[in-house]
This record gives sequence, C-alpha cells and structure tokens, in this order.
Amino acid sequence: MATIRDVAELANVSIASVSRILNQDPDYKATPETREKVLKAISSLDYKPNPNYKKRRAATQVSIGCISRMTVERTKDSYYTTIFNGAQNYLKRQNYDFDFVVSQFDIMNEESLSSLLSHPPKGLILMDQPDNETMRYLSSKIKYIVGIDSGQSSVDNICYDRFDAGCRAMQYLIDKGHKKIAYIGAHISENVMTIGRYEAYVRMMRQAKLPVNPAWVIDSDWHRGICFDKTIELMRCADRPTALFVGSDHMAIAAISALHKLNISIPDEISVIGISDIEDAKYLNPPLTTIAIPQVEIGEIAASTLLQRIGGDLSLPKRIVVPTALVERSSVAPPKIAE
Repeated sequence: MATIRDVAELANVSIASVSRILNQDPDYKATPETREKVLKAISSLDYKPNPNYKKRRAATQVSIGCISRMTVERTKDSYYTTIFNGAQNYLKRQNYDFDFVVSQFDIMNEESLSSLLSHPPKGLILMDQPDNETMRYLSSKIKYIVGIDSGQSSVDNICYDRFDAGCRAMQYLIDKGHKKIAYIGAHISENVMTIGRYEAYVRMMRQAKLPVNPAWVIDSDWHRGICFDKTIELMRCADRPTALFVGSDHMAIAAISALHKLNISIPDEISVIGISDIEDAKYLNPPLTTIAIPQVEIGEIAASTLLQRIGGDLSLPKRIVVPTALVERSSVAPPKIAE
C-alpha cells in the first residue's frame, strides 16, 4: 500500500506539500505544476489517505515535524534514515506520526523556512546543526525541539561521543600492530573547540608515540567523490599507510572502492576501520570493521524525549550520550610487513 512518503518521492516534493495539497490548505501557494505532479502521483500509486490519521490528530491535537539530513551530494543518508525510522516507529506506537519531514537543504533560505513554519508543529526532531540565527527562528516558532547531535545547548540532544568512538577505532588498529595510520574525515580544522574523531586520531597516535604525517590526514568534506579521489592520491604515494581510520562508514565505502580500483588487497595490504555500522557495512568486500552507533535507539530516545517535553517535562535541557561498540569483521588485520 502506497504511503504519503511514496507520493512525495514520486512527485519530487516534500511530504508537507502533499499533505497541504490534499487538505486544500488555503495558506499554501503551490504552483499549478506542483499540484498536477502530486495529483498524478496519487493517481499512479492509487494512494489512499489513512482514515485513522485524522482521528489520531483530532484526539491528540499534536503536530510533530522532523528536519532530517541528506548527504552533501543531496542523496538519502542511510545513517540518518535509520535514526528517523527509529523515531517514527516509536511515535507510531504512541499513536503519533510526523506531519512533515524535510532535509537541511529545504530550510537553507529564509523564505522556504518561513513557508514551512507558517503552521508550525508543536514539536520537532532536529537532525541538523543549524547556525544560531536559524536556531533562534526555529525556537521562536516551535515550543519543543529535540536535537540529534545538533550542537545546540538550549535544547535536548541525543548523541554519541565522537572522541571516545575515535579512540576505540584507533586503539584497535594500534593493538593489531599498525603504526602507519592515515585519517579520513571532514572539517578537520574548522572548529578548534570541537573534540571529535580527528582529535582522537591525533591523541592516540601521540599516546602510542607514533608520528602524525600531515600527508596522511585527508579532509573529504564528507563528500564520497572527494574521499575516493584523495584515497587514490594517498595510496599512489611511495610511502603509504598500512591502515585507514575513516570517520564514517559512508566515507569508508568510498575509500574501499578506491582501493579496489588500485587492486590493493584489504586487509592483506591495508586495513580499514569506519564509524557508524550502517546496514551496507556488513555486505562490503570485505565486510567492514567499524564502531557501531545504535541508530534505531537514538531515534527512539529522541522521540521519547520529545513526547515527554510535550507531556509537561520542564527540566533543564538534557544531553543523552548513547554507547558505542566495536564490530569486528574482515577489513582489519595485522600489517604483513613489520613496520
């Protein structure tokens, strides 16, 4: 059975747009072309609105939105999609659902953000790290906001300890005997106040009395194409590392693809470890060793925290840090040649 999300994807519009067109919202100024695309998608998919939805809304009178994240290439980010699914499933078990879901790119300008919040929800799950001005506007319109590692201390945040996860990954490589370790991440020098995966890399290298080679520190800007190209450059150097610590599984996949292109064997010639444990990680060749982040649980905790706020919780903003765990697979092995 088709869902409103299926209609939005086929028409290439937001769920909020489909909802407002279906409900004939007088304040929503959709173009004739947009309305036609939505109506065609509804017809093509034989979409039937859930008759229980309006009953639930009438009973609860609570609207909830979500600002999710896409990759920098503007494709779905499976890490945040899994978090979203955890939140949505939790809400549905409590007889709620999201009224709209948009990405960080849908709120990039004042006009689109203002249009989205012309009828603001009572609660919002925020998976972005907005600038202060955007956050002030969101807070002025929405009473209850829960962030997924949003970087905003004024609201509840559900997150994992990036530094600790990075230390776990690095300790695993060092324990395996690696000394020549490269790092692939992003925004490495953007904010010196941030203590995260790169800082863990530097700390663990220094703690093990290993040199940090600047040529082995790659800023991919979280862009898979950049990660792929820079991994090729790195591995074509005469002096190359025996292990890669990659700041996310998505970037690790790009790095592994580059290694395959160069016919570099994993883990015989180089080891790779990532962070997050997305679904695709276990299906790679070889399966990726990674630091698992409990993505579904992050979504569930965010949704639970938001409903508690809506239900009257007036305590100070919380920062809930979820645990991480090493998942050993086949992409890491001791170096073949003693370093």
